[in-house]
Amino acid sequence: MTMRAATLAAAVTALCAGAGEPAQQEPPKGAEGGKVIYRTICASCHGEDARGGGPVAESLKTKPANLRLIVRRGGGSFPEDEVKRHVDGRKATPAHGTREMPVWGDSLATAVPYLEEREERIERAIAMLIDYLKTIQE
Repeated sequence: MTMRAATLAAAVTALCAGAGEPAQQEPPKGAEGGKVIYRTICASCHGEDARGGGPVAESLKTKPANLRLIVRRGGGSFPEDEVKRHVDGRKATPAHGTREMPVWGDSLATAVPYLEEREERIERAIAMLIDYLKTIQE
C-alpha cells in the first residue's frame, strides 16, 4: 500500500469509527465522506477552499483547477461522468496528452474499506467525492 493510500484509508477509517462503535461499520456516505476524501487527497493541490491554491500548487507545471467552478465550466450543469473519469485516472487516453494529476482510482480502493469488491469501493469513493464537489459549486 502506498503512503497516500495508507493515509487515505486511515482518514476514512477514523471518520467511520464513532464513539464506542467498531471501525468496520458502514463508511460515511455522500458529501460527508467525500469531504474527508477531498481533504485527504485533493486539498494539497486544489486547496482547502478548492480554488486551486493548495500548498503544492506552485510546484506544479499546470495550476490546479478551481473545483468550485465545475458547473460554470460545464455550461451550467455538473459533468459528472467527465469528473469521474478525471478523478479515477486509470483509463487515461494517451492521445489526450500527459497527465500531471495523480491517478487516484487505485488509491481510492482503500478509501471505502469493507463490504464491497475493489471496483465497487472505487466507484463509491468517487461518487462521494463528486457529491462533495457538487455542494461547493459557485
